[in-house]
Amino acid sequence: MEELKFPHLKGLQTFNEEGIIQRLLTSGTNFRIDKINWKEHPYKPKVEVYAGYNYKYLWLHFMVQADYFHAEGKNDQDPVYQDSCVEFFVLVGDNYRNFEFNCLGVCLSAIGPDRHTRTPLDADNLSRVIRFPSLDPKNLPAEGDQFDWYLTVGIPLEIIELETGKTFRCNFYKCGDRTSHPHWASWAPIGAELNFHQPAKFAPITFAP
Repeated sequence: MEELKFPHLKGLQTFNEEGIIQRLLTSGTNFRIDKINWKEHPYKPKVEVYAGYNYKYLWLHFMVQADYFHAEGKNDQDPVYQDSCVEFFVLVGDNYRNFEFNCLGVCLSAIGPDRHTRTPLDADNLSRVIRFPSLDPKNLPAEGDQFDWYLTVGIPLEIIELETGKTFRCNFYKCGDRTSHPHWASWAPIGAELNFHQPAKFAPITFAP
């Protein structure tokens, strides 16, 4: 796979949702979460991610089309992978951190060397992760309805310990274990095992200066 870069969104110092999204759409690197790794689970919504960073945050703008609504998770660290969900996993030294978000912006995050040995991100740091969901909690789709949605997130760089000019390894995912159309798609292919927790299969990205 061709090595890609997260561009430095120079001058982006606002936390205005519209401004951040516009910069990501015009200057961010585009990733498509379109790899179906298991033929027995062929369904996939159309999912794209626009990524970049500024002086303080890694910014990700997920755009999802033709998903099926399910959102049980209401509090951070709930099992949001069961919902209409997008994910970003990044290798940090010998460990990797997962950031999993349902369509409401609820986040599950932990760090560790493998799927079974993980330490949850503490509540104070979770509260620092910025989320701009497109859905209005007071006017949600009905359970199982097909819908389009987006989610913009800002992850503090100090949490993921990434530096300008450095190359690291990561993957993006789309899943929905308990949606009416269960699915598991990835940006970088991960092989026949239905398991996103495979840091050996992460692909390289560089933080552009």
